[in-house]
Amino acid sequence: MAAGKNPDLLREKAALVENQAGYVVSRGALLPQLDATLSYQRYDQQLPNKKVIFGTSLNDYYSDITVKQLLFSGGKYVSQLRSSKVSVEAQKQRLSLTERDLAFSVTKAYYEQLRAAQTLEIQKSVLEKLSQQRVAAQLLYNGGRTSVVDVLKIQTNESAQRDAVANAGNQVYVKALALGQAMGVEEPVLAFIAMPQINEGAAFEKTIPAAVLASNPEMLYAARNVERSGLEIKTAQAAHYPAVYLKGTYFMEDKEFFPGNANSYAGVFLALPIYYGGAVSAQTDRAGARYTQAKETERKARLSLYSRYAAAVSTALDKKERVTTSAKTLELAKETLTASELRYSAGKISVLDLLDAQNLWSNAYMSYANVIFDYLINAAEVKAIWPEAVKGEILK
Repeated sequence: MAAGKNPDLLREKAALVENQAGYVVSRGALLPQLDATLSYQRYDQQLPNKKVIFGTSLNDYYSDITVKQLLFSGGKYVSQLRSSKVSVEAQKQRLSLTERDLAFSVTKAYYEQLRAAQTLEIQKSVLEKLSQQRVAAQLLYNGGRTSVVDVLKIQTNESAQRDAVANAGNQVYVKALALGQAMGVEEPVLAFIAMPQINEGAAFEKTIPAAVLASNPEMLYAARNVERSGLEIKTAQAAHYPAVYLKGTYFMEDKEFFPGNANSYAGVFLALPIYYGGAVSAQTDRAGARYTQAKETERKARLSLYSRYAAAVSTALDKKERVTTSAKTLELAKETLTASELRYSAGKISVLDLLDAQNLWSNAYMSYANVIFDYLINAAEVKAIWPEAVKGEILK
């Protein structure tokens, strides 16, 4: 759905069509150009120089066909054509980069929406347990085994937890809107609620090879921009040279429609730039400055891509290692909560101990969920830079 509706991707596709059309326009400057003209004029007075053709008539019908072919322009139009071709290749790489970025953006938004949904489920579980504990505290109070303070403390936590559930529910809707926006639709999109299972056997390439880095669409796009900037320098320098072209015209002129008096001429024409107020040299300087900018942008892209990949892999591996630890912590926290609930029902611990165990379990559950989603997002970021960097599926 995102491939067909996302505005960024559709814009880049339209930009590719624009660049392809620009290539055809540039190519036309090197091909023969054929023009036809038809005109009619009526004079107020007879023109002496046309009396032989028109006689006493004041009508002037004129038509011609002209062929023009460029012979030499100092390489200006050739450089423009090559620049247009490079622009097409650059836009193809930009489109490929946009497709990768879109896949990552939708994946990230999906996991963020799923994180919000899991948070809501956890908050609901906490609320359910507090409701059960409130009933148990009420029974203990009715039996004279505890004070009303225990009941009030649990009720207070239960009331606060209802607000937490409401806030988590709102976050689910907000994240669903964000997922829809990433896809390019004006409606919330809900992710599947089930907690994903991590495949611990997945492996990551820790370093990105130079060849892979150079073949990344982001780097290819930057390289094409450098090449295009170099061609723009040649185009600007060509303005110092004369333009030579061949032109031939066949025309007819008469006092009547469908004129007669056919004639023709052909010749070689030369246009030599003499003085433009320094504009020609300034264009070359401007093109040179753009080339320097493109080179520095390419260098920055390489540094950014390398550091982003290294950081994404390092973070993904760290989160992956913490999944097992978080799962063990959650298991222990759940056992602690179960034991605390039993001991509280038996009147062996205070309500504060019970609520501490409750908070310990909920925090462990949230940490476990967060580390899973952080891992999945970092792994998706790694694949967005180098799709083959992950060996084995991320999810079971």
